[in-house]
Amino acid sequence: MSLADKPGFISTPCGWIPNSWVATKLSTLVDIVYGKSPADIEKLDHGIPIFGTGGVSGYTNASLCDGPSIILGRKGTIDKVQRSEGPFWAIDTTFYTRPKQAFDWSWLYYAISSFDLRKLNEASGVPSLSRASLEVLDIATPPIPEQQKIAAILTVVDGKLDVITQQIATTQNLKKGLTQSLLSNGVGTQNDQGLWQQHSEFKEGTNGQTPAIWEEVALGEIAPLVRRPVDINLDAFYPELGLRSYGKGTFHKPALLGREVGNKRLFEIKTGDLLLSNVFAWEGAVAIAKPQDNGRFGSHRYITCVVDQTRADTSFIFRFLTTPTGISLLTLASPGGAGRNKTLGLAALEKIVIPLPPLAEQKRITQILDGVDEKLNSLALKKANCQTLKRGLMQKLLTGEWRVKLDSAASAAKVASRFSAVRNT
Repeated sequence: MSLADKPGFISTPCGWIPNSWVATKLSTLVDIVYGKSPADIEKLDHGIPIFGTGGVSGYTNASLCDGPSIILGRKGTIDKVQRSEGPFWAIDTTFYTRPKQAFDWSWLYYAISSFDLRKLNEASGVPSLSRASLEVLDIATPPIPEQQKIAAILTVVDGKLDVITQQIATTQNLKKGLTQSLLSNGVGTQNDQGLWQQHSEFKEGTNGQTPAIWEEVALGEIAPLVRRPVDINLDAFYPELGLRSYGKGTFHKPALLGREVGNKRLFEIKTGDLLLSNVFAWEGAVAIAKPQDNGRFGSHRYITCVVDQTRADTSFIFRFLTTPTGISLLTLASPGGAGRNKTLGLAALEKIVIPLPPLAEQKRITQILDGVDEKLNSLALKKANCQTLKRGLMQKLLTGEWRVKLDSAASAAKVASRFSAVRNT
């Protein structure tokens, strides 16, 4: 049933809202101020935090506003500042808000957040968010007690998201330290019972200290370049593959019609290929072709190597090449200026020295790091699901489709707990 069919709802510029709510222009609730220092700037004896849409970015003695506020970035970003006392300063090219009437600050933050401010950017016809486009936003405004209850519910949900975000950050730091340790110290050797015993002897190698039993081999020896050129059919389609920098994997490009390929040469990619971009290898544009990448195509700017599985594990080689040491070696193999002028030399690539543990140890190292990646993927999926559920919850609460119960002190916790139960399924 649409809100138009519900008793007690009225049609407004915000759509159908409860008849106890009003549609209010944002400019009626707040003044929207450019975050620039006025001529009559007040000099203080102590530093005041500089706030932008990413939190505190520094300190200044300039005072623009005191109390809580909402910070709006020109590119459509949004943040809130809750300060019980003392002024703050909003950085240049950022808007901040000053109240013109009573309302709950957290509720207004969520109400503005429900708009796609980046699309508002585009609709304004200017490259950055304008004050005029913000001032005319129609806000569905409930009575203050409802504002406070809605804000309390959404704040609890944000707390759940913050926990997941912190878990992701902690796991990423764990992975960083673990990768550095495993690729320099290894996991050891297996005894007759299959238990891993740490290495006791080490040597100084080309890229630093490694266990004494590890080899050092040239990349070209264990992962030679393999090209699979394609004879272009003008009427066929060729789905292309791209690489993200910093080891963040592959992505799919639209298919090219053969007659659109022109003079570009295409090469087929197969599952398990070690892939490098010869223009952005210095930025860590390295990946392993996934099953869903099989049969796609790359131009001559994408290098495909096939790892000798009897000597090396593809994931181990990939992980080494995307460490700071590996990226440094790829940078040295990519002479020239910045960007597309830094082209990876094939001969130099083949000569990169890789520290190579015994194959069983390589696989054990990748197994450990794969486990951490699975944890990160699981947390990322949980966060994405929470964000989706939060958007749905905001849509229901901020339009009044779901009404909060003001006579129950536990209503915010109850809704949040229901949200948490769904999130954990």
